[in-house]
Amino acid sequence: LISDYAKVGYAKLNLLNRQGYAIKQWFKNMGEDENTPLSDVVGVYSKMHPDDRSRMLAFFEEAKKGKAKAFKGEMRILRPGTKNEWNWVRTNVVLNLYEPEKGQVELIGVNYDITALKETEAKLIEAKEKAEESDRLKSAFLANMSHEIRTPLNAIVGFSNLIAQGEIEEEDREEFRKIIETNNELLLQLINDILDLSKIEAGKMDFTYSDIDVSGMFNRLEQVFCDKTKPGVKLICVLPEKGCFIHSEKNRLMQVVTNFLTNACKFTFEGSITMGYEETEGGLRFYVADTGKGIAEENIPHVFERFAKFDPFIQGTGLGLSICHTIVDYLKGEIGVESKEGAGSTFWFTIPCEVKNR
Repeated sequence: LISDYAKVGYAKLNLLNRQGYAIKQWFKNMGEDENTPLSDVVGVYSKMHPDDRSRMLAFFEEAKKGKAKAFKGEMRILRPGTKNEWNWVRTNVVLNLYEPEKGQVELIGVNYDITALKETEAKLIEAKEKAEESDRLKSAFLANMSHEIRTPLNAIVGFSNLIAQGEIEEEDREEFRKIIETNNELLLQLINDILDLSKIEAGKMDFTYSDIDVSGMFNRLEQVFCDKTKPGVKLICVLPEKGCFIHSEKNRLMQVVTNFLTNACKFTFEGSITMGYEETEGGLRFYVADTGKGIAEENIPHVFERFAKFDPFIQGTGLGLSICHTIVDYLKGEIGVESKEGAGSTFWFTIPCEVKNR
């Protein structure tokens, strides 16, 4: 009863003829049927991970020569009914009697299942690593935010004071007004990103579903962004001949596409930015393609991580694409990017939905 409850097995064996006995739990811990002859288990260990088996067999060879007295180790045993899942078993073996001239090299072994302990340990390590990473990211976030908030505020306050003084030319006044407006938008986007991040952390991000005219949504985005591209960059909107309606979260869809467009405007200095959508099997695919500076290959896997910024000279929190990823995940879609450094990028996402054509 104690053995079953504690998952502790016991075995005694003559290593030279592999004869001996073991209790039921020992066989169970080794992934074997209790009716299997002990000699068919010891030295064979068909259910033991190959790397661990080699360590155990090496100990047996040394024990036969009298050069090894004890073995301790954590062994992986194939979980019953699986092909590549492993239980963890801690094994202690001692050389109890060494009389090879009398045909006796006696080993006593104790094994016990520590799978639950190892799984708990792995979860604790993962939680610790996540906590450390979270602490590091939050420290980086605060340092970054102090800079990102100060930059547009300095511009807003500085140029507002110049306008208030009234001793400037009308042409300069208009230029200052545009600078203030641009930095107002930057500051508002920054605050929105922080608020969205806090909602994600709290699990309280709002989603309100409604019927959406998808082509109408893109036409409105085109109107908003047509004046935000850099000089010489053309904004192109590619829409299907037949528009469509879907039932989804309009504000969040616009937030993702807006983020793609905002980034494209930041990093595209010549050529074009193309946005649009297309029908796919089971839903829609949205995309924004640009001819901008692109992303280095080694940075592509990190694009959607929090605080990911690959150009320190471009303003931004590094939160936007991470928030987009969370939104698309919530909508049960997929998000991705194709990019080549110096040749532009295409950001896209898909959502499953019922498409109703006009």
